[in-house]
Amino acid sequence: MTYSDNFTHQHALGKSTWHIEWCTKYRYKVFKSEYHKNLCVIALEEAAKKANVVLLEREVEPEHIHLIAELPLTVAPTNAIGILKSVSAKIIFALRPKLRLRYPQGHLWGPGKFAISVGNITLEKAKEYVRNQKAHHAKTLLVLSESSPEP
Repeated sequence: MTYSDNFTHQHALGKSTWHIEWCTKYRYKVFKSEYHKNLCVIALEEAAKKANVVLLEREVEPEHIHLIAELPLTVAPTNAIGILKSVSAKIIFALRPKLRLRYPQGHLWGPGKFAISVGNITLEKAKEYVRNQKAHHAKTLLVLSESSPEP
């Protein structure tokens, strides 16, 4: 497996992948039309750039959002969600100023959120890998000792 430069940081290499969801405030069906869904997708993409997040999948429903997002290890999921929600709301309100009439407090998104990690391997595979570390390291040592020249 290789990682792009987006996922390398000082003393850290990797990424975390998350399934994220949140709703519009009061569950208003703001994104019923295709036009409004597309505006939301554009706003989410721009917000993701600002949050240093890669959106792998996204689905805009009339009153909620689903995302599969890759986050750098240096970004906590709650921080990334906060940036995605705030920046996307600002963009959507800028593109649709009359929408502010529906949300006089200026909050497009409800306060809640859902996030669960998504792995590249199954939980059982990870457990098996951890359980078999002695055998794995024994094989590595054997290979290393066979490839090193005799003194």
